[in-house]
Amino acid sequence: MSNFFTTQSDGEILTVHFTHAKILEETVIQQISAALLVLIDKTNEKNFLLDYSQVGFLSSSALGGLIKVNKKCKEAKINLKLCNIHPDILQVFKITRLDKVLAIYPDTQAAYEAFKKTGLFFRK
Repeated sequence: MSNFFTTQSDGEILTVHFTHAKILEETVIQQISAALLVLIDKTNEKNFLLDYSQVGFLSSSALGGLIKVNKKCKEAKINLKLCNIHPDILQVFKITRLDKVLAIYPDTQAAYEAFKKTGLFFRK
C-alpha cells in the first residue's frame, strides 16, 4: 500500500510499522497521511497501532497528518495508539500537548497490553 510503512494484523490489532528513519518532506507526509486514511477506511480491525521504532526524525508538519488520522479513527470507532517514539520526537509531542490527545506507549508490548486493558471487545 505504501513505500513508507508495512502493516501486520493479528485479527484484532492492525500495526503500522514505519520504514523510513526520516519523515520530513511535505510530499512524503501527505502521501503517508493519505495512505493511512485509506487504510483506516479498509481495515476490519478496531485497534490501530502506529509503531515509530524506525523513525528518528519527524517533521512538525507530520503532526497535522497525525491529527487527521486520529480524527478518522475516532469517526470509525477505531482505538488509535502510538508506540516506540524516539525521545526527541516525543518531546515535540509534549510541547504541542499531543501527548495529552494521543495514547502514546513506550513500546509495542505496552501498547498491546493497553489495548487489552481498554477491552478489545468494549470499544470507546
